[in-house]
Amino acid sequence: MKTIIIVVVLTLVGLIGFSFVSSSYEASNDAMSSVVNEKNTASYTISGAVNRPGTYVLPVDSTMDDLIIAAAGATVNADYLSYDVTFTLRPADKSYYIAPIYDNEDTCAKDPIVKCDINSADIDTLHEVAGLSNALCQAVVSFRATTVFQALEMVKDVPGIGQATYLAIRNKITLRSPGA
Repeated sequence: MKTIIIVVVLTLVGLIGFSFVSSSYEASNDAMSSVVNEKNTASYTISGAVNRPGTYVLPVDSTMDDLIIAAAGATVNADYLSYDVTFTLRPADKSYYIAPIYDNEDTCAKDPIVKCDINSADIDTLHEVAGLSNALCQAVVSFRATTVFQALEMVKDVPGIGQATYLAIRNKITLRSPGA
């Protein structure tokens, strides 16, 4: 009887040991495939008028639409003029923003935020609406002569516009005009 109990216990220990080795092997394979997949993915953060702001891992050739879908969609306050769903996310820009139509600070806002189209507004409008200096307005106009702004974050590519200026103007600019 003792022999049978010992055989049963050793069999159980062997099976348990085998399952640990097997799961360790599978974990090792999963780690290898995640290393392979990491080369084809990137982390992007989205904030602003989306349902679930946060950081998402997406394939490197993902579009703004993919990122917005990962964030459970845009809110009803999202300004569709401030983003282009066909824009391919840039690995250099790890953070994207969806601007609101109405000021989030003012819960009773009835009027939308006054904005201008960064791709077509003249210097006076850029100065008046976005609050840019004349020199920065000229830099924007010169920059867009060769580049179309496809994401709000691209405004940081304009010489003289850094993170602070971008944060100050991102709710005041759009990528296209209504009806375009």
